[in-house]
Amino acid sequence: MGVILVICDIDCDPENLEPYKTVELGSYEYLNCYFSTISTLLEDGKLGSRFPILLESLDAKTKIEPEAAEELLSELTVITEELKKYPPSSIDCGNIDTEESNWMLEAPFDTSVDNLYDYFLNMEENNLTQTFYELAAEAAEENMSLLYIFE
Repeated sequence: MGVILVICDIDCDPENLEPYKTVELGSYEYLNCYFSTISTLLEDGKLGSRFPILLESLDAKTKIEPEAAEELLSELTVITEELKKYPPSSIDCGNIDTEESNWMLEAPFDTSVDNLYDYFLNMEENNLTQTFYELAAEAAEENMSLLYIFE
């Protein structure tokens, strides 16, 4: 299952996303691996204790409203700096079943880098954390929401 992040009006219809900016982030498993890595390394395994907006919004399937997008920017600034301190070997995908799925074969990891910030990419091979940051900044500035779409 692929996950797309959309910037849309506060009352947008998830069935009609044509006029809105969308970015394909990766598979659901890939995003959970990214979130699990952040939680394990930066929150001592307590999901959402430091970064609740980013880490709890995917499974809650909620919109990130414009006010929360501003808070998300602060979370992502800290995540950016802290992920740069860890090598890719520190990745922790938690209890994601890798034997029943080939999601890791299709995951857009950059294996040529030396830190976790640069390791995670979106499906367009742009930095995943930076993608979240840019979309959150645009949503906050334009008074729009962020919405996850599952395909």
